[in-house]
Amino acid sequence: MVMKPFCSRQQGHILLQAMLIIPILYLALFLPFGFSVAQHKRSVLNDVLDLALQKAAVEGGITEQARQEIVAALRARGFNPDDVVIEPAGYIQRLRGETISITISVPGRSDPLNAVKAIGGTPPPAGWRINAAGSIMSEKLP
Repeated sequence: MVMKPFCSRQQGHILLQAMLIIPILYLALFLPFGFSVAQHKRSVLNDVLDLALQKAAVEGGITEQARQEIVAALRARGFNPDDVVIEPAGYIQRLRGETISITISVPGRSDPLNAVKAIGGTPPPAGWRINAAGSIMSEKLP
């Protein structure tokens, strides 16, 4: 009974609509955007990981030159080279038939307009990282 006069008046009707529609628009705009940014970072890391694995298979591990090429490829795609972590840290020679494992990670950085908080979810911690890991058999001959 109280809402009927409020909704029938022209003054409060727009305020009521705005209170309902603005949160829905916020979620509809920022939730997909936040997830797509994280997914884009993950797919770029996987592409660069494929390049790193191919180079490591031929050279028997990640040489310093291959490491610089990986960082350059990530820099060209908008990543900060200082944030990139490539493991293993040094060159470990693997001969033909041995497994080479590589992990590349970058900071995830949640946006300040994180829509996960708005829907009641728990956003990732401040220091979370996006990882891409893979392994390949070495082709280096002794």
